[in-house]
Amino acid sequence: MAALAYNLGKREINHYFSVRSAKVLALVAVLLLAACHLASRRYRGNDSCEYLLSSGRFLGEKVWQPHSCMMHKYKISEAKNCLVDKYIAFIGDSRIRQLFYSFVKIINPQFKEEGNKHENIPFEDRIASVKVDFLWHPEVNGSMKQCIKVWTEDSIAKPHVIVAGAATWSIKIHNGSSEALSQYKMNITSIAPLLEKLAKTSDVYWVLQECNDSHECVLQ
Repeated sequence: MAALAYNLGKREINHYFSVRSAKVLALVAVLLLAACHLASRRYRGNDSCEYLLSSGRFLGEKVWQPHSCMMHKYKISEAKNCLVDKYIAFIGDSRIRQLFYSFVKIINPQFKEEGNKHENIPFEDRIASVKVDFLWHPEVNGSMKQCIKVWTEDSIAKPHVIVAGAATWSIKIHNGSSEALSQYKMNITSIAPLLEKLAKTSDVYWVLQECNDSHECVLQ
């Protein structure tokens, strides 16, 4: 009885659903998805990876996966072609230094982490005309402000990309006191106009201080 019902149901489905109708449904689905994608691009702009730095999850081995796109793992040749005649500056503390090393090793995997950690670290690939600098400024203070201010002057060659951030030293030295937090806010506020001015000609990224699940800032 069950087999008979199954066969009758199968015939009924085949009567209304054929290979041709399946192709039509698939085409309609593709067109709808394409229309939704175009509408999304028109509404949100040309950036198809808007959550690159804000929303996503870590896959195996700390591989970042944004929610809105697939990450491309660049080969050495691809990275060099992308960065021809570019100057990238990393300015800040040890967290920014690690970003600097990770970035440079995409261009040159043999680049070694050596020397005094608490000093500026230059890198240059003359063949690809790529220059990358790490500038040691562990605190948001007058020294960092002056370094950023120099880039705002018209006669100075500005970095095409600036990655900046500093917080751990201020937290550690002052034991996370409320006074230190107030001073940090004041210093950030004084630097913000300079970064905004630079953002008109360069890509500027400020790396936020990481906190753990208890909302306590991580010292490094």
